[in-house]
Amino acid sequence: MLESAIPRRAAVKRTALPVLLTSDGLKQLTGALLAAALIETLLLRLVTRVGVYMPKDGSVTDAIQAASFFGSLAFNFASLLAIALVVFVLSSLVLRIESGVRRVAVAGLSLAMLAGLGLSVATGAPAADALFGIAAALLVGFIGLVLAGERHSTPGARLALALMVAAYFCYQYYLLGHLFYRILDYGAVQPLSFTVLSLGEVLTLAAAAAAFWAWGLPRWRWVGTAGLAAVAAVLAVLTLAGLSPASTIAILALWTTGLSLFLPFPIYLLALALYLLTLVACWRSGDAFWAAAGLLLVLLAGYMAESTYGHLLLLLGVAYLSGVVQRTAPHSPIAE
Repeated sequence: MLESAIPRRAAVKRTALPVLLTSDGLKQLTGALLAAALIETLLLRLVTRVGVYMPKDGSVTDAIQAASFFGSLAFNFASLLAIALVVFVLSSLVLRIESGVRRVAVAGLSLAMLAGLGLSVATGAPAADALFGIAAALLVGFIGLVLAGERHSTPGARLALALMVAAYFCYQYYLLGHLFYRILDYGAVQPLSFTVLSLGEVLTLAAAAAAFWAWGLPRWRWVGTAGLAAVAAVLAVLTLAGLSPASTIAILALWTTGLSLFLPFPIYLLALALYLLTLVACWRSGDAFWAAAGLLLVLLAGYMAESTYGHLLLLLGVAYLSGVVQRTAPHSPIAE
């Protein structure tokens, strides 16, 4: 009787492992982050910005205040969840990297980024922001260019990630350049500042086309009529907004995606259409959750991430798209 109880006890102990440490748990946390980030984007970045141009009567003011309140709650929740997911993904990745040199590189950059994040929140010092920015940029580059090569064999996936990383580097050159000039008390602007920033926006649009080639075309049949209609509706709204002489589309685009719209507007519509079609195809295919989540996180992070929260979203998005998350999430203990 004692012998029969031992396996049962072991089985109970095994299945009692924290659910959040499994692949399914990581998917649930990622889904919660995506929901919170979407709510934050719609309410805090979009509705409150549109509210500036709305009539200031009682009902509209109350609606804007409610959107700001709930958007702020979603932002705070998404920020904390993004930090937790970044810590989990990076720490698990360090434990599972086989190469000692790469393990040390990821561990060192992760510690530097988290230290910069903590110091930035605690002190707000420009040096802390610089430490966070440099470490985050190097981590994005290492994961998206080096570690992704071990997981992806398709040229489209490697190209899409390379373009995303290159666009991020362009913005970081602009951002960190201004930050270091501020630290050194220089009043000038770093060389080619706006040229590099504009180049990054072009690379962002090119990355949308590459993402469609890498993940959208192979799953095109999953878009379906509903997916096409949803994307067409979004494009129709943006087209009407862009045609309006009193439109604030450029301001909203800057606040929501970080794009300045300096190129002809149809180019942005085409890039967005390809990106959204890819996102829908991955989401509905049933076999590309991490690709869909990564694409949405990169989109919500925007080209010009104005806060550490945006940088963390982009880092997670690149990690999911690169395939390294498969290394970090153990299988469900029940399935095992």
